Amino acid sequence: MTATDPSPLVSGGRALPLPPDPPSPVPAEVERGLAAYRAGDAPAARALLTPPAEAGRTAAAGHAAMALAGVELGDGGLGGPCRAWLERVAGGEDPWLGPLAAVLLHPHLEAYTAPDPDATLLRSLAARLTGDPDTARKGFERAADAQAETEGGDLAHLFLGELLLHSGEPDAALGPLRHARRWCDRLFSAYACHLEGHVLTGRGDVDEAGEALQEAHSRSHPANGGSAALHPWAALRFGELLAGRAFELDLVYEQVENSGVSEGVVVREPFESALLFDEVSRPALVEVGFHLFPSPVEFEKVHAALDRLRTWSDERYERGRRLVLALHEHVEDSREDDRVRGLADLWRRLDLPPVR
Repeated sequence: MTATDPSPLVSGGRALPLPPDPPSPVPAEVERGLAAYRAGDAPAARALLTPPAEAGRTAAAGHAAMALAGVELGDGGLGGPCRAWLERVAGGEDPWLGPLAAVLLHPHLEAYTAPDPDATLLRSLAARLTGDPDTARKGFERAADAQAETEGGDLAHLFLGELLLHSGEPDAALGPLRHARRWCDRLFSAYACHLEGHVLTGRGDVDEAGEALQEAHSRSHPANGGSAALHPWAALRFGELLAGRAFELDLVYEQVENSGVSEGVVVREPFESALLFDEVSRPALVEVGFHLFPSPVEFEKVHAALDRLRTWSDERYERGRRLVLALHEHVEDSREDDRVRGLADLWRRLDLPPVR
């Protein structure tokens, strides 16, 4: 892009909203391990997957850890080794695998799947995590029918919706996700709202997306029966929507009118809430968002979080750049010289286009 080319990140001098997160591709080294597992050789799969899973905080490590969680789930259930790998995934940066791992860590999942004598739901989840979507889809559909009007059946709708959405079928995903949003308990309902918000954002149904993500943010909060592992992910997705769409959303207008706060206060809240629950999940994007707001701005923490995103993947680093750009008009304050200089330095480092 030359200096005279229009930036794909701005329009009319203003930052474009953040687009829905794309699923990250499975690295070839991880796919080799998954192929071994699907061929019936679990020891070979573990041998191939463990080195990349333990190689650091990268996208390949996240995919390998989730694959190992699927291997352990298929062989021994949700406890022990499976849980350890899920915690690694939830503590990473992948916007799809992280929230899913957080949900799978919830103790109610094991309780709700226990009455199923054939373990259809757990076997289907193992297939989902080990790269066999056809088997997973058939299993989720079977469990949804066979266990209708039970917690297990409602969860089958939830995981079917997640699979369809991740497989590129957002319209088909909405039905099962809305079933789960209505009938699952708070943590699993929060996850359904989180995923539905992704679909609605992609459709351009901004106010409906805001309502779904606000509900995910509230229901995932541990004080409301949610989960400290899922809440940072739900808060982040809500915060990203607010960062790019604050002046369009009815829910923001209502909070400003009813509470007398600024749009910036409304945008900041999800990022702040996410940082209160960092025992398992702490996406670096949360830190990018939150640390731009204080006075004085904690720029060193913003840069450290961006470095973590760059290490994870180019795609996550680009997401960090876009979030900084979208937050600009909420955090800029010409009355603070240090803030003005720090933002200018951040703009130069990130090679961001000018905004007004």
